[in-house]
Amino acid sequence: MNKLAGVLRLLVVLAVAVLASARAMASDRVTLKDGKVVEGTIIREVEGAVWIKTSIGGVETELMYGPSDVTKIEHDAAMAPKAAAATDPKTKPDAAKPVGNKVPKAAIITLGDEENGNMVGVYMTAEILHRAIPLLEEELGTDHTGVVVLRFHSGGGMGLEVQKISDVIQNEYKPRWRTVGWIESAISSAAMSAHCLEEIYFTTQGNYGACVGFYSLDKAVEGYDLQKSLAEMERISARGGYNSYIMRAMQLQMPLSAHIDENGDVHWYADSTSGEMIVNRPTEILTFNAVSAMKVKFSKGTADSLDQLAKAMGYQELEWVGKKEKNTPWPVSKAEKMQMDFRHQVHTDEAGTNSYYETYRRYVAAAASEPDQKERGKFVGKARQALDKIKQAIRNNPNFQLTIFGGKENYEKWVEEQEKLLRTLMK
Repeated sequence: MNKLAGVLRLLVVLAVAVLASARAMASDRVTLKDGKVVEGTIIREVEGAVWIKTSIGGVETELMYGPSDVTKIEHDAAMAPKAAAATDPKTKPDAAKPVGNKVPKAAIITLGDEENGNMVGVYMTAEILHRAIPLLEEELGTDHTGVVVLRFHSGGGMGLEVQKISDVIQNEYKPRWRTVGWIESAISSAAMSAHCLEEIYFTTQGNYGACVGFYSLDKAVEGYDLQKSLAEMERISARGGYNSYIMRAMQLQMPLSAHIDENGDVHWYADSTSGEMIVNRPTEILTFNAVSAMKVKFSKGTADSLDQLAKAMGYQELEWVGKKEKNTPWPVSKAEKMQMDFRHQVHTDEAGTNSYYETYRRYVAAAASEPDQKERGKFVGKARQALDKIKQAIRNNPNFQLTIFGGKENYEKWVEEQEKLLRTLMK
């Protein structure tokens, strides 16, 4: 009897193991309207849109498909019975629409403007995007139905900031909300920062690319630094689900052609002869406009208004959160107001830092030459106020440590020296 019980227990263990193995091998499947099937693990579904983790060239990446792209979504497709034909209308999900009576909420976040500034690393930073997350959670909710539209308006900037911005978008925004790019202008580091987004829409005047890095106005990045940047953008390209040749042609003078097959899949070639369409000539640096981006399916659509954008994303209706403000074509959310205020303050600090510094030096000199301790204390107080303004500018935008002082270590050393000097002057 004991022997029989042992055998039964063994059979149960084996059955559980087989089931677990089957589950481990099970794969989710997304069938696209062009016939393409993407297999992997579905990590989120919102209003007909789906996020699936898959492998591209051995690199694990997360892809997002909008409602207008998808024909069918299957969970544990490897264990499911044979799927119905992709053309069966019963298998097609509805276009993005409210669940019940709930209209999805959306917010515009601008990255750069003409009035204050748009340089990556100065006016567009990973830090200020990170700071906006609690406000976005407050306004859009945490149920994964919200939409964040990042509107890019930048001519480039600091390449050192690209990976940081990409990490915030990839690891903090995309898991929380449907996050898309709306391109007014994204040149150089701005395009590189947007490249982790699977959904990119253009305005009719939008442009994207020209990602050559420069040491100075007339010297392009080369050697190890160039190879490092190429490798970084290859990884970021995988995040967005883009062929790495696209960004490479934006970083180098490299030919690029493309072919769209009968299933609608785009095939890329690092030459100007293999594809039916020449995307980039050998002596040029690739820059997309709205038309060329749509032609090769890099852009998901072209929109100049919120209604056009919502329609391009597959929504019947969106609730754009925020308040109406003069000269702003969309409601200004709390998170967007934070971005606007940040750029304004950076602009003020950038213009005023030299003034802060000169004021500081003037009062330090006055204190050093004043024999009366009481009067000297007044000058030290004025110097400390100016020093506090410099420190506040750095807190608002830590990248000033690099652009003004040459790095964090230099800045911290300078502050320590000035604090010591002010204490000495008070003795």
